[in-house]
Amino acid sequence: MALGIILIAFIGMSVISILGLLLMYLLKNERAKAVAFYCMSVWGMAISVLNAITLPSNYTLSRMIAWGLGFLSVVGLIIHVRAKSKSQRMAAYILVTISIIACMLKIFIL
Repeated sequence: MALGIILIAFIGMSVISILGLLLMYLLKNERAKAVAFYCMSVWGMAISVLNAITLPSNYTLSRMIAWGLGFLSVVGLIIHVRAKSKSQRMAAYILVTISIIACMLKIFIL
């Protein structure tokens, strides 16, 4: 029973991540794109927190890796806020994308 609930939660998280990342890259309106970016950076941090707090306390290295992957979303958010050019905003999008994909893979693999 519990494994089925965890599977449903993982599938739901995967769908939210994929749809959010697609929206972040495919929207044409800059304001909507920024809203999608902010939502996805918070989502990346939330996945990271969920990943880190569900690991046992003696898995210190894995927990530090999970927090580090969430920190990528924070760095992307800071870069996006201070961005003056389109290439800086794209770098922020890529950092958040890496954070979300790596966190989802880390949940799935370990």
